[in-house]
Amino acid sequence: MVKRMIIPDFYWNLLSQTANVLHIFVGAYFYYRLVFPFLPKKRSSIWVGLVYITVLMIFFIAPVDINGSVGDAIVSAVIFATMYFPDKKDIWKKLFLAVTVYLTEWITWGPVSFLLDIFTKILLYIPGTAGEGYVSFAATAALEMLSIIFEVLSKFVFIKLFHKIYIYKDEPMTKAEAIFILVPFISFASGRWVFRYFIDVYAMDVKQYLWVNHRGYDIILLVYQFMAFAGMLTVIKVYQDIKAAKRQEKEEAVLLRQAEDMERHINEVEELYKDIRGLKHDMRNHVTVLEKLCGENEEALSYVERLKDSIDETALGDIKSGNPITDIILKEKQKAADDLGIGCSLDFRYPNVDNAEFNVFDISIIINNALDNAIEGASECEKGHVYFSSFLKNNAYILEIRNSIAYKRIIDERCGLPVSTKQESGHGFGLFNIRKTSQKYRGDIEIEQSDDEFILTVMLMMQ
Repeated sequence: MVKRMIIPDFYWNLLSQTANVLHIFVGAYFYYRLVFPFLPKKRSSIWVGLVYITVLMIFFIAPVDINGSVGDAIVSAVIFATMYFPDKKDIWKKLFLAVTVYLTEWITWGPVSFLLDIFTKILLYIPGTAGEGYVSFAATAALEMLSIIFEVLSKFVFIKLFHKIYIYKDEPMTKAEAIFILVPFISFASGRWVFRYFIDVYAMDVKQYLWVNHRGYDIILLVYQFMAFAGMLTVIKVYQDIKAAKRQEKEEAVLLRQAEDMERHINEVEELYKDIRGLKHDMRNHVTVLEKLCGENEEALSYVERLKDSIDETALGDIKSGNPITDIILKEKQKAADDLGIGCSLDFRYPNVDNAEFNVFDISIIINNALDNAIEGASECEKGHVYFSSFLKNNAYILEIRNSIAYKRIIDERCGLPVSTKQESGHGFGLFNIRKTSQKYRGDIEIEQSDDEFILTVMLMMQ
């Protein structure tokens, strides 16, 4: 009779402990990935992963038996503190992220547990898996490996969908918005507590786990976890749709206000220049009289000639774009750049062509926003420059604005525009307004950048 080899307890414990530690590191990585896009200080997301490892390792080493729900609640509370104390802004979003971690841990383990149960039953049909020999050890190791793989897949799918649906990650969350999301989230969490309560009561009364005598329990639990999973994503989707509608409303309001302000400002400036033109006309008449009074006096005539030349110079200097309104805007932006010591080259020509039906105020909005952004970017550099040009290409009118930058801008993947780092009301809508205006003429914008230069190209299609 062949004696069966028995694997020492040391190796069984080593296998179990290794698997547990790997599960801890998997969870740490994915919760780091979950919070990373939401936190302005990216080190905080790294600390979330490290704190998760630390707390779970304490639970793992400590001899105290902690209920899974309680343990996850403690971990979520510590993660919240880790996000909150280094940067106490946006408390409600951080609370939302902590609750999401709590639910994610339970929901993503549901399919893992269900699949492991199926594979365990399959492995029981293999001879030798029920003992303590090599076959049983290998089967257990295979199950532990599968549990890690399933957990990785489950958490990856959840967090991928979560990030895809939660679009406006950089925007703050108000108290009302947090309540809107957290109320259904807490209702999903209450389901976990109810399931746990019945498991504990049944175990106390029958001295067995509920799923041993009632095989349908696993199916009911899995269905509930999937419903909670879908419910969480649905709530976030509704919340993001509301945010998108509010953002669009705000963009349109800013664009309308900007157009009205620009129209009023241009009208005021036009009135000013109309008065100047009237004054110039009167001055020319006076100069003509002076010329006649000077007679043959060459010195006096030379003085009068210089006076005539100075009168003929317009207040806009050498800016002649082909439209008085864009002349005014370009002159103001050039002065703003000069005041900041920024080199400013303007080679703009208004599209005065037969098949171009552009509204001058639309063009003005593009110029105003584009040059404001360009001057702001160039002001960060020691020797900043701005270059603005326009040209016709086939049936398109192209505007190109180049400016120096001190660092490359972070581009928002969802919209292709730079991420605004300022929170002032109305700030950050410049490029949105440029794009929105260009799309009125079946056009769009393109952004390119190097380490030291930002290039904005605006295309407008002519009729």
